Amino acid sequence: MSGRGLGNGEAGADDGYRSCEVYGRRARSTRSATPAAKHMNSTLRRLLESLETIPVGERSYEMMSPPDMGDHLFGGQVLAQALAVATREAGGRCAHSTHSYFLKRGDPRLPIRFDVRTLRSSRSFLTLEVGASQQDQPTLQLIVSYHSPEQGLAHQRDPGELGEPEGETYEKALFKAMTPKGLDGEDLIYELPIEIRGVGGLALFTSEIKPATARCWMRTRGQLPDDPALHQCIFAYASDFPLMAPALHPHPASVTEFLSASLDHAIWFHDDFRMDEWVLFELDSPIMAGARGLGRGLLYTRDGRLVASCAQEALLRPLRA
Repeated sequence: MSGRGLGNGEAGADDGYRSCEVYGRRARSTRSATPAAKHMNSTLRRLLESLETIPVGERSYEMMSPPDMGDHLFGGQVLAQALAVATREAGGRCAHSTHSYFLKRGDPRLPIRFDVRTLRSSRSFLTLEVGASQQDQPTLQLIVSYHSPEQGLAHQRDPGELGEPEGETYEKALFKAMTPKGLDGEDLIYELPIEIRGVGGLALFTSEIKPATARCWMRTRGQLPDDPALHQCIFAYASDFPLMAPALHPHPASVTEFLSASLDHAIWFHDDFRMDEWVLFELDSPIMAGARGLGRGLLYTRDGRLVASCAQEALLRPLRA
């Protein structure tokens, strides 16, 4: 991987990325110390390559989508890329919150331009705005806030019993919904860069009625460099896959029966974490109304630390015959 990644362009001594500090700790993996590239699938490698920030002007960058991404840009990908650009502009610092709007469907075959401006720069906070566009048409607007670490009161919600990583993978559930009966999805021809396992199943692709809650385990399909800012970008990418599942759970409908599109997305980062180790994403949807659903998520490490919170609204417009 290139040192053009998430830091200020200076490659780290041991991983090719410039590390940043989160609450005074550097994210360390408990996996083997063997170089990451030997333990990742091709889609994860291509995702990391797509997060390399390529300058094309003053505070402007250009990035490409990974291949085989379909007909439209994936919102989580553009969000992760915009966050990578902001982090580079912030000198490799880790964000404490992101707020974004998805403005227009993009074309994954075209380059994406990212332009940055500073909204606030104080002793404690730095706030950056990143605009993503293709052919001068806006696709995403992101505001990222960076906060210098401070000491203060602390508490968190008790996650209860976390259980063990289990559940059907996201790809297998999709494969079963899109292929004739009798095929079990054991020979998938495509794997996401993120392993997402829905505990009890994510009813995104079925008409099964369930409570408007869900739990899924996530981790990358390979070891990542020891850069907390990179792990934030990977979570931004991954969160866009399962976050809206609970919005469909109370209804006898599959997501394939809707025109669906992410409208906005917000993340609050509370502590450091690693996306190449299992994390539990606890999801719920408090309301679906007006063809829009609201999804919320809490991200826990296996030792029960609440490390990020997330919210998203999405359009779920029924397809007409």
